[in-house]
Amino acid sequence: MRSRYSAFCTGNVDYLLNTHHFPEPAAVMRDRIEATLKTTRWLGLRVIHSQSDGDMGEVEFLAGYKDAGGFGLLREHSLFHREQDRWFYVSGKHLPPPKLQRNDICWCGSGKKFKKCCGA
Repeated sequence: MRSRYSAFCTGNVDYLLNTHHFPEPAAVMRDRIEATLKTTRWLGLRVIHSQSDGDMGEVEFLAGYKDAGGFGLLREHSLFHREQDRWFYVSGKHLPPPKLQRNDICWCGSGKKFKKCCGA
């Protein structure tokens, strides 16, 4: 999970494609990922819960981002499958993100309160 988040941050589309089980053609997926990378700056990742049972794993995480619409939080419950000691992203279900309070520390890493930074 963390390696895929890092790939989103660094724009490593090939890694994202190589660690994904595809429900759709890779070319379509590449276009979607590249479009997201052009408009999104990822600010941080927090793993809420993770577990694995044999070759199946699941992760619930929060990721902060900025895009044309401003600041946002992505909360997802993701499923992974291990094949030959490599983990592959299978699917994810978006969950409602927590509501940030004005006095919470901002996700962007500034050290400022949310209300004085990305929440302004």
